[in-house]
Amino acid sequence: MSKFEILCVTMHQNDFSKIKEMNVHSNIVYANQADHTSYEEYEFEGHTAKMISTQTRGVGINRNFVLAYASADICLMADDDVQYDDDMEDRVLDEFEKHPDADVIVFHFASNDPNRKPPQYFKTKKWPRFARTPWGTIRIAFRLNSVRKANAWFTALFGGGCIFPSGEDSMWIKDLRRAGLTFYVSKETIGKVSYETSTWFTGYDNKYFYGVGACYAAINRRTSFIKYLYMALRTEGKGNLSLFQKMTWMLCGKDGYKKTQSYDEYKLNLNKADSEQI
Repeated sequence: MSKFEILCVTMHQNDFSKIKEMNVHSNIVYANQADHTSYEEYEFEGHTAKMISTQTRGVGINRNFVLAYASADICLMADDDVQYDDDMEDRVLDEFEKHPDADVIVFHFASNDPNRKPPQYFKTKKWPRFARTPWGTIRIAFRLNSVRKANAWFTALFGGGCIFPSGEDSMWIKDLRRAGLTFYVSKETIGKVSYETSTWFTGYDNKYFYGVGACYAAINRRTSFIKYLYMALRTEGKGNLSLFQKMTWMLCGKDGYKKTQSYDEYKLNLNKADSEQI
């Protein structure tokens, strides 16, 4: 096995130009959502890039592809809109060397959006078992053996291109925590991320809160209502929805999760029901 590898989900790639765009100087595996099926390898700077292209859509499913093809001791999850610092690999490996009990280490990215800045930690430390986990997947580096022993895979229902637009990262992290893996948060910033475009985030609108409702229902149905209230209060002043409207759409998301209905399907059924009552 190699020492380090990036695991990245991308779309519509016909070559390996993402390597330069992302400033990659490490081994990398791409799961490419394309209109064909193929497997390619590319050698650069003494490293190997793998490209698994399929017609399968969905972030969660494609993250499972890169996990299946992973072959390094330490892996780092990625999206194709990140740009890494030149010495990123050294920083990641150094943190794992300093903390041999760590199964997972959460790193920091600088953001170009002042309204979407990820939490930053100024000291590397072990993260408490039951503390919040406010992290996106791209911040997660892990020991491949630990994740495989945990048998932790991504859901096919949640994430860009799936029935529900987001939440696959929260569920995967939750599964790792339930499996007893040891988490650390790192003081190290390893790159920057662009939020200029998103395949799923269109603002704090009906669709967003519908997806949040479905996600919380999937993670823990018993405490979902408390989480809905917390989310409604936490997003106060964001978007044009009232607290009541946010709660309503999150409850709709909970119902939609039970029925496995996307936001568009659920809204269509609501419109049909309204028209039948007229």
